[in-house]
Amino acid sequence: MSESSGWSRGYPVSETYPASWHGFQSPAHLRAVCAVMGVAWEVGPQTPLKVIEIGCGTGYTSLMLAAGNPHWTVIGLDYNPAHIAEGRSMAAASGLDNVHFIEADLAELSDGQLDRLPEFDLVTIHGLWSWVADPVRAGVLRLLMRRLKAGGLALVSYNSMPGASGALGLARVVRAAMLSAGNSTDGAARATAIVERLVAAEPAHLPRSTWLRLLTGEIKGARPGYLMHEFQTEHWRPSFHADVADAMASVRCEYVGSATIDENFPQLSLSSAQRALWDEAPEGAARELIFDLCVPRAFRRDLYVRGLRRVPRDAAVEALWLASATQVQGEVVLKTQAGEAKLPQPLIDAARAALRDGPCSVGTLCALPACSTVTPSELLAVLIGSGCAVPLWRLPGSGADWDTAVAAARRMNAVAADRLARFGIGSGQLGLATPALGGGLSAAPMELAVVKVAAELRAAGDWPQDAPALVRRLVPPGSTPAPDVQAELERIVSALLLERAPAWQALGII
Repeated sequence: MSESSGWSRGYPVSETYPASWHGFQSPAHLRAVCAVMGVAWEVGPQTPLKVIEIGCGTGYTSLMLAAGNPHWTVIGLDYNPAHIAEGRSMAAASGLDNVHFIEADLAELSDGQLDRLPEFDLVTIHGLWSWVADPVRAGVLRLLMRRLKAGGLALVSYNSMPGASGALGLARVVRAAMLSAGNSTDGAARATAIVERLVAAEPAHLPRSTWLRLLTGEIKGARPGYLMHEFQTEHWRPSFHADVADAMASVRCEYVGSATIDENFPQLSLSSAQRALWDEAPEGAARELIFDLCVPRAFRRDLYVRGLRRVPRDAAVEALWLASATQVQGEVVLKTQAGEAKLPQPLIDAARAALRDGPCSVGTLCALPACSTVTPSELLAVLIGSGCAVPLWRLPGSGADWDTAVAAARRMNAVAADRLARFGIGSGQLGLATPALGGGLSAAPMELAVVKVAAELRAAGDWPQDAPALVRRLVPPGSTPAPDVQAELERIVSALLLERAPAWQALGII
């Protein structure tokens, strides 16, 4: 595996970045974060949002944001022509004319070229800041300074210090091993073999980390291409929150909070002694450093606004609407940085029962007797963080363009199923586009394959169907799965029909 191409600025470009969808990039989720933090973001379902995704890869997130929102303008920007070509191909196949892909190197764009872009309501910079050279970071900041609207949001995710410090040595070892191989598969195998020997040798400076667990196979399912993008770049370095906040302040952007919604509640992640230190620290960077020192994670998802204005927190949160994400019953836990927190079962049961009847405002849920012991913000964080509910961008069925938006979202889902799900085979987290969420509902590859078939059946008037009938349509013509494979497929599909299909129907996905 050779060093990166001359134009790549030290980033690996021999393989495209794997497609993935993260719900925290949805405007509905970011609006909820702003409400929890008492910060104004004056947008709504009919706002013609202008969004740019910097470092869009093959464009999957940009496509998800554009699908189902015909009045939005979405731009995906990346310097890898293979990424841009794939994004344009998927947009054409999905019939989306409101998403545009631009091949550009931010380190080279002039001010005049930047000024030909529209002003943006939202800029997402996910998985880029820690992996690029300083001239690219400077280009990101110039774009924010010149093209982010006053009152607009910027989402910046990055590997954070001190949590990522233990991976600095590991990253160098892995990069050298991967570069010495001929392809990403061999590189991943060589890196894994070396890391396993290192672990057995008990080195003094190789602490447990997500990266170590990934390379030793403790975390399953990582694609070789992902490992290449994660480790092979010349420029990877984690950042302290204060340094990123200073960079953002230079373009007049102020920190709002974490897009990982439970992290905005220190009581959920810090011990009593840690919380005492957090309480005593000055608000701002000092508290963020205490938090980062105490929690085990090495990745931050920071939300900024260009012009911070305060709004009443409770009123903003109570006005938000939630929808059920799953029909799974029983005990629910909230995974926080401190581990798993068991949630009050009466509260969860009451909220889930209300949401089964249809979307509810947070204010309505707070009025339930079982929910009276928590604040609106806490209830929102618990329901979203546990996966019981998702924040709505608009009510299902609302708006004159609802039917048009649903049709576009379903076309996008069908194309993604064909290209990314491959009969449910694949890794990573994908999504199901829907105008109700202003983005997508997080989904496994198998779910995309099932939804494609279910949507076709429903359009033909043949829905609902049982699991065996759906599996027969999933299996490629002429193929006959082994009996144990057939039984496992039917088990998976049956569970999806029971637990997930009601949400798919309620959100207009099928």
